[in-house]
Amino acid sequence: MFSLKKEFGEKEKKFDRKKFVQILSISIIVGFLFASVARIWFVFPFVPETEEMSPAFPKGKRIYISRFVRDSSLFLGDVVLVEHPTQKGKVTLVRIMGKSGDQISIKDKILYRNGISETQGKSDFSLQFKDARPAFSGTYSTRDNLSNLTIEDRNYFLLCDNRDDCVDSRDFGPIPFEKIIGKAL
Repeated sequence: MFSLKKEFGEKEKKFDRKKFVQILSISIIVGFLFASVARIWFVFPFVPETEEMSPAFPKGKRIYISRFVRDSSLFLGDVVLVEHPTQKGKVTLVRIMGKSGDQISIKDKILYRNGISETQGKSDFSLQFKDARPAFSGTYSTRDNLSNLTIEDRNYFLLCDNRDDCVDSRDFGPIPFEKIIGKAL
């Protein structure tokens, strides 16, 4: 066995509470600042004020939106927050139902993407129709009956889950990528 001997002039090390509290305080402040910057610049909370995306995103329930969105990171079925194209300062939470090059049509409230009905495909969301009336004729409104529409490059056809209770691409057409604020997490 061997023992460590203290050399001449060496002090015994003690736990320094003051230094520990100082380091802990700085760490907490830096962590808080980092979390605040991340929340403001990267991910932010959003609370839907309407039932447009109910039941997936009910009115009043907080969701988080990622600001980092690339054209290549958006897929069919993703929920995005977009600037309203006709009302300045207003945003809309909607689902991507058509991308660049897709052929979109609506017949009797059913969306057809490239000739395939949305009811035939597997989806993780449920559609809601609050309006008990039959579909509007195409001469009256294009909301329930829309003829073939080809989505242009970097544009998206966006629809709400609550189809009778919202304003979406049936009203204002496809939305350009530049109007997308973020993607729901």
